[in-house]
Amino acid sequence: MKKSKNRIVCLLVPASLLSIFFLSCNKKADNPAVPDTRKKIEVYAHRGARCYAPENTIPGYAAGLAIGTDWVDMDIVMSKDGEVVVSHDIRLNPDIVRGTDGKFITERTLVKTLSLEEIKQFDVGRLDTTSAYSKFFPAQIGLDGVRMPSLREVIRYVISKATKNVGFQIEFKTDPEHPDWTFTPSDFAAALYKIMKEENIVSRCEIQSFDWRCLYELQKLDPLVKTAYLTEWDNEPGCPYSFFDPDPAKAGLWTGGVLVKDHKNSIPQMVKDMGGTCWEPEDVELTKATLDEAHRLGLKVVVWTWPEHSGTVFDPRLVSKLIDWGVDGIITDDPGMLISMLAARNLPLPK
Repeated sequence: MKKSKNRIVCLLVPASLLSIFFLSCNKKADNPAVPDTRKKIEVYAHRGARCYAPENTIPGYAAGLAIGTDWVDMDIVMSKDGEVVVSHDIRLNPDIVRGTDGKFITERTLVKTLSLEEIKQFDVGRLDTTSAYSKFFPAQIGLDGVRMPSLREVIRYVISKATKNVGFQIEFKTDPEHPDWTFTPSDFAAALYKIMKEENIVSRCEIQSFDWRCLYELQKLDPLVKTAYLTEWDNEPGCPYSFFDPDPAKAGLWTGGVLVKDHKNSIPQMVKDMGGTCWEPEDVELTKATLDEAHRLGLKVVVWTWPEHSGTVFDPRLVSKLIDWGVDGIITDDPGMLISMLAARNLPLPK
């Protein structure tokens, strides 16, 4: 076969040398003399990493740290004796809680009515495989003898295992529709802030809540604490908990009476005006326009997924779109999948 005039000269280069070459091309991220200008999208390992290990538990945080994350995410409630406990549910959840008899509970007891010692009697290491909830987490490993940890236990565990690059995202769990189910926002904020100060993690925290009253109370204690204002699809116009409801009592239920109509009918503007550092909308709630608006206001934007709403724990197409849009962080039950997508795009990864 004849060759064309513009001949191509092929060189046989060992694969090892090629890999060194490609690594050197990407070395600018590790070279302090060459600033890395690639967009950093922070990874938040939700409830530890509940796709793989029991949620809000020490094994869950061990899994999240092993996979890699910029932030460990946890929910907090308060016990009868005023201890801050890491748990998503203000009432014991039959889908994940077993009694001393090894059986899943049937009574949804308020955590507020139990002491820390009583709470420690329950096992939260397995999912009830007959529950609808369990179907979202088929890869989660089941363990026995796993207890609900106190917030101090989780903080100290993470500090013992991770560098200071890993931050703490902590969410107040309350219910304004049932204020007697939990401690008051002011008492809750005071209890959390005391722990943050004593464990010396104030600068490493982002504190989030759907109940904005808790964030207001925390900001009163320390205006420099980074607060993250959570919203969901249901807060949008025409939805059950809409901030845009004409009834002020409904519109202001989760915002402590603050009304979006007094803030240019804009949720990002509302968050900014309330002193928030970060806006955390549900992923399907965010639009490119509201993301851009939030960024113009100087807000960090971190999204999260509600599996029961979306029908899936991780939607690669949606995540890909959010990465392209330029969100600042993604809260995910599957940090491994997210890190893989970031790596494929040659974006910075958790250290």
